[in-house]
Amino acid sequence: MPKRVLILGAGRSSSSLIRHLLQHAGHEGFEVRIGDLDLDLANRKAAQHDAASTFALDAQNPEARRMEIAAADLVISMLPAFLHPEVARDAIATRTPLITPSYLSPEIAAMDAQAKEAGIPILNELGLDPGIDHLSAMQVIDGLRAEGSTLTGFESYTGGLVAPESDDNPWHYKFTWNPRNVVLAGQGGSATFREGGLNRVLPPHRLFKEVTPIDVPGAGRFEGYANRDSLAYEGIYGLEGIETLVRGTLRGDGFCSGWDALFQLGMNRDDAQLSLPQGTTWREYTAGFAGGVGRDADGAAVRAAVAAATGADGAALDLMEWLGLFGEEALPRLQGAPCDILQAQLESKWALGADDLDMIVMWHRFGYSTASGEARVRTSHLIHIGENDTHTAMSLTVGLPLALAARMWLRGDWRGTGVLVPTAPELYNPLLEGLAAEGVVFSEQDGPA
Repeated sequence: MPKRVLILGAGRSSSSLIRHLLQHAGHEGFEVRIGDLDLDLANRKAAQHDAASTFALDAQNPEARRMEIAAADLVISMLPAFLHPEVARDAIATRTPLITPSYLSPEIAAMDAQAKEAGIPILNELGLDPGIDHLSAMQVIDGLRAEGSTLTGFESYTGGLVAPESDDNPWHYKFTWNPRNVVLAGQGGSATFREGGLNRVLPPHRLFKEVTPIDVPGAGRFEGYANRDSLAYEGIYGLEGIETLVRGTLRGDGFCSGWDALFQLGMNRDDAQLSLPQGTTWREYTAGFAGGVGRDADGAAVRAAVAAATGADGAALDLMEWLGLFGEEALPRLQGAPCDILQAQLESKWALGADDLDMIVMWHRFGYSTASGEARVRTSHLIHIGENDTHTAMSLTVGLPLALAARMWLRGDWRGTGVLVPTAPELYNPLLEGLAAEGVVFSEQDGPA
């Protein structure tokens, strides 16, 4: 009887995961069972493949979900992260290995002893970021240590962006994953990181002002802003005492000044509810955030009010103008939080078209001192372009590590128990080799500091 891989969730990021597994199911002797709330979506992803089966995943029926997990040899959860603890408990109860792309939560971390007792791995953070970032960073870090070098700095930035051939707007951005996560950028709290030996706390209102220019060979110049908690990686990567430690997000050159203006105004807030009159225009709506002008103020006056309220320069104001925020277009929706209204406009303006391609860029910089005391810098970067609007670079780089790890487990090429993240060589070496075979390849440069 063939082994079974169970996939929970058939959304956008699952496309390349499912395709890869189905490409190898026949000759490796496993089947793929796909569950989603939308059965039609699951059926489309299965593509009538002989090794695929589907079912309607009912979030209100945990018993049925547990039965599916019990019948599987391995489960990959692509469900929203808040559901992963429930899936993990099912996996432990049924002794079914579990892999997810999501950040390791304290709730799942607390299940380590139970997972070990059940004899299964619960492998987290195996997507793009987190995921491929762990694999690529730890391979270099461990390699430098093996040479007798001492790490002095680690910086890492990743961005889901638009490919150059499809970059036709001044923000240099289009949605390639959950728009909500993009719209709420900056609302997760202060960023903590280390710079020149000094631990820094960057509050949200300064997050998009202190950006780092990053030049990636073959891709161009980008802006990086710090993620919420970089200091946690001191323990995760064994970088105790390192002088510089920053992890962040990449955006196109100029993006952050425009986003900072929206953030300073509060147009992406989720802590207020609005109900606006029919026919409200963007000019009127934006004026309400800027203040200092009346309802009848023209677009130029509203633009000036935004500059006065936020300190935005001309380039940032031009980005807002391109979105139509000073114009006479009616709002796309009249009720909801400010972030809901902004998101509706951005989904129209930043849509990835049917013929558009997306791009993933990941960039690491490692500062180190050799055994002889020479200060050097090594950079490592990944540029990956999507195939189309289904098998996007985002879908590929999230799904392929999961699929490769699943195949490794089914073949018996790796075994582990407990709650894990992919920072060990028995995972990162074969996974990076497998990714390279799929065209997901890092380039490295090394030189004096």
